[in-house]
Amino acid sequence: MEEQKQQRAHAEDFTLLGERVSQLIKDEKISHASKAPIYLLLAHKFYADDDSIHDSFTDGANDCGVDAIYIERSLNQPRVHIIQSKYYESERKSRNCYKASTLEKIHRFLEIIKDTSLDLDRICNPALVQKIYEIRDLQKRDFPELKVWLVSNGSPCSEAEVRPLTNALNRKSIEVEQFHLLELVEFCIKRRSSRTEHVFHVRDIGVLEHGHSILRGLVAFISARELYNLIKDIRNERKIDYTLFDMNVRGFLGSHTAVNQEIFRTADSTENRFFASFNNGITIVGTDFKVMATSDQPKIGVKNLNIVNGAQTCSAIFDAMAQHYPDTSRFRDLSVLIRVFATDDRDLIGRIALSSNSQNRINPRDLKANEKEQIQLEKDLLERGIQYVRKRGLYEEFPSELVELDALKAGQIALAYIHLEPAQAKRDSDDIFLDTYGKIFYNLNLDKLVDGFRLYQRISKKRAEIEENIRIKGVMRTENTFVTYGSFHILTMCAVGKIIHPNATDDELIDLAIENISKVLIQLDSPAYYSFFRNPAYTKLLIDEMQQPSLFE
Repeated sequence: MEEQKQQRAHAEDFTLLGERVSQLIKDEKISHASKAPIYLLLAHKFYADDDSIHDSFTDGANDCGVDAIYIERSLNQPRVHIIQSKYYESERKSRNCYKASTLEKIHRFLEIIKDTSLDLDRICNPALVQKIYEIRDLQKRDFPELKVWLVSNGSPCSEAEVRPLTNALNRKSIEVEQFHLLELVEFCIKRRSSRTEHVFHVRDIGVLEHGHSILRGLVAFISARELYNLIKDIRNERKIDYTLFDMNVRGFLGSHTAVNQEIFRTADSTENRFFASFNNGITIVGTDFKVMATSDQPKIGVKNLNIVNGAQTCSAIFDAMAQHYPDTSRFRDLSVLIRVFATDDRDLIGRIALSSNSQNRINPRDLKANEKEQIQLEKDLLERGIQYVRKRGLYEEFPSELVELDALKAGQIALAYIHLEPAQAKRDSDDIFLDTYGKIFYNLNLDKLVDGFRLYQRISKKRAEIEENIRIKGVMRTENTFVTYGSFHILTMCAVGKIIHPNATDDELIDLAIENISKVLIQLDSPAYYSFFRNPAYTKLLIDEMQQPSLFE
């Protein structure tokens, strides 16, 4: 009976994910369903933008068992995520365990990274070659951490099969994480808990209630065991229910930031009874809560619970307890401060989330989402048939006749097309809502932004065509493979070309831009794309080349 129930749930999840994949293809986010697991992982787990996701793909001929490589540079220590992925067209086949033997290819890939005497062009495809150059460069300048992901729309590896392989990588200080159908659906699609009311007990030292009809609140201490039970996935108690953190401004930043490692160490230590003294605690919001304080352990029920601050604390405690599971006796005296607020006002919830977060970096984009120029830009673009997404998760659905433009993408387009700074658009996207915010969004030329967006859409189609040619024909029979890295530089060259050739069509401008970038790359003896397109010094060379007389005239 239980097995049939699990099979039905698996089939439902498979269908639900399939619908999302079809939508991604329709929206031209991906060209093939096989790319969907990686796209969803990077978009939702890392908040990666579309360009960064496209840059990460390495799958195809000569991919050495590596389907994507995503590099996080904003951490204290850069992290290289090596992704192996599998997409099943058949629900029946998706029930089979992911083959852990694919991890053996990672060992060979690590040897390729180390061996600088190898002719990479003979054994790796061009996208993978560029990533290897990038990793080697990181290793020269820093101490990057490596993590391997097994991703699919199917079932996880057999524990007995995967354990020795993961242990071998762990000995090389390489972490392995699985992210399959259940995680893809719960974390990336549903993003809502199946439970509408959560009930938990707090320490018997008491509950302090305060507030009024608009915003009620309480403060209490929760034990580690109760917290674990509160945030665990009811279908798999060794996993976190990610849907409880849907409104958290940071999401899960991973266990490898300095702050998060310290939280984990404190939780796992023999002195964790002092945990509440060193930690800011957890902030919970819901539409309503009730308290039963007459029992020996006060009981709290929260409707539509969401943890808006403390995701890292929850994750660190959960991981520490999971490490000792099922014996959690060492956490008996660990307590965490919790604040619970009840309100239906989503703006107020957002303000609570932002003001209560202090342990890790808040995404500056979320701080700017409600600025007057962002709200006005949304209204202006809507009049032109464009849905401006000023905050992640703010628009789950919008009319199909509207074209979506993400706020980050708008900032990148403005940098590349209006300010002629493509390297900054590609490399310094974190600054768009910080140091360069005023330059980009104050007195923004709306006509130029829309013009740049239209061109960027055409460039993206060209990039997709080249990616498809590489996949089908191979690199030796495909020209201008740099287009997969240089979208913003092409956009900048189009801006320059439009001044010189005002009557040129979009496609003519794009072709001319690609031709001139190709010339400069040849003149420089084909440098590594990742370094070329991140270096602002090369932009002037490209602009100068674009301004030269050409056969186009």
